[in-house]
Amino acid sequence: MYELTDTIVAVSSPTSDKRVIVRITGPDIFEICKQICRVGFSPPIESPMPHGGGNTVRHPPGSPTLHSGSLALDDELEIDAQLYLFFAPHSYTGDDVAEIHIHTNRSVTEALMANLLKSGLRLAGPGEFTARAFLNGKIDLAQAEAVNEIIVSSNEYQLAAAEKLLQGRLAETTAELRDNLMDCLSLIEAGLDFSGEDIEFIARHDAANRLSVIKDRLERLLSGSISCESLIDLPAVGIAGAPNAGKSSLLNRLLGKERSIVSPKRKTTRDVLTGVCTLEHCRCVLFDCAGLVTGADNILDELAQQAGIEALRNSDVVIFCVDVSKTEWAADAEIRKLMEPKVLVPVATKCDLLSEEVLSDRLARLNELFGAEFLPISSESGTGVESLQDAIDRGLIEKPDVHRASLVALTARHKKAVTEAIDHVTGAIEELKAGNEEVAAMMMRAAHQAVSDIDSSAGGSAPVDEQILEQIFSRFCIGK
Repeated sequence: MYELTDTIVAVSSPTSDKRVIVRITGPDIFEICKQICRVGFSPPIESPMPHGGGNTVRHPPGSPTLHSGSLALDDELEIDAQLYLFFAPHSYTGDDVAEIHIHTNRSVTEALMANLLKSGLRLAGPGEFTARAFLNGKIDLAQAEAVNEIIVSSNEYQLAAAEKLLQGRLAETTAELRDNLMDCLSLIEAGLDFSGEDIEFIARHDAANRLSVIKDRLERLLSGSISCESLIDLPAVGIAGAPNAGKSSLLNRLLGKERSIVSPKRKTTRDVLTGVCTLEHCRCVLFDCAGLVTGADNILDELAQQAGIEALRNSDVVIFCVDVSKTEWAADAEIRKLMEPKVLVPVATKCDLLSEEVLSDRLARLNELFGAEFLPISSESGTGVESLQDAIDRGLIEKPDVHRASLVALTARHKKAVTEAIDHVTGAIEELKAGNEEVAAMMMRAAHQAVSDIDSSAGGSAPVDEQILEQIFSRFCIGK
């Protein structure tokens, strides 16, 4: 699947950035760098002496070197660049690594990549740099997966959960669970080996109690995690209300661009319109669906209603818009009954059309009618928009019964392994209570293997299936 003996290259920075980072790793990086970095680089680029040569190594372990100069892409084109060299085995991949940093445009970046590929480098596959780090024993499999989850995390809590995975927090937990399982298993198997002797290494009820503690820890690991699927999927925030309640104008104001058609004519939005909104603590998908009514006029309106209601039911937060410039809100009250949001943020739109005294009276009436405190909003002037953004932010991050400080990210593979371990431990407890120590021991070994699968390392005792590696690293960006 992965060839470790060749030298690979990829652009590792986002394509939108003006500062471009080209990453290279493998045995030939020094010769390649000398070929293209030949114009006045200071200090001169030198290959390190063979590793393990004591005082003969020119660079201190773990210390990268910085070289500045011009890259010669051809006889006429030169660009200023900085070159960072990281020496094996103290680099990210465990091999020698070079990073070329340039400020340039896409065409020059493509010319540089073409030049490097012409020099004999191979374009790296998705996640191949991290795969080399794993295969060289620099990180375990759970940490390798964490790299991708950090890249795709959409808010600070998800980022923190992924960082804990990268820091080895999951590996620490699984190591403890493996040790506890093995301790208990060894005592049970010792009892089986000496079953003819008058020796009891551990009583059945004591072994069952130990396994119950392990099972509880596994269940807490599962419940106290954030799925890595949720690191990828942004939370959804819907804007709902009657036709012409100011939803499209509010969407445009929150997104900072003209995403929806804005018209005084009713029912000008039939489709669910979306955009990504950046808040203080997280990002979310903001969508505006067709104005909700209690009776649709035609099949298109009915389909739009169904799509809108379904989208709102699946959303994390709903902004409920009511036109405060109206004097009667019976239809809005009926629309409110159609929604069952996790978090509802009621807003009184078009507040700029009313005097302060009239607005205060209308807000009091709305609050009493709906039993909720409405936030006055003007998409035209921006009044209340910042308060609304704060309310959305709070609604997304303040979810009950979730201790976010203790979250760790689990991939679907992790969850499957933990679930299997729980099932095996549960079975072992039942077999012990029934007096079947041999079957219990088999199930404990299966549980131990399931826990070991979570953070398997390349150098570990349990081999990692090649299909699992390919599935994990294929989800990465090129250059990571």
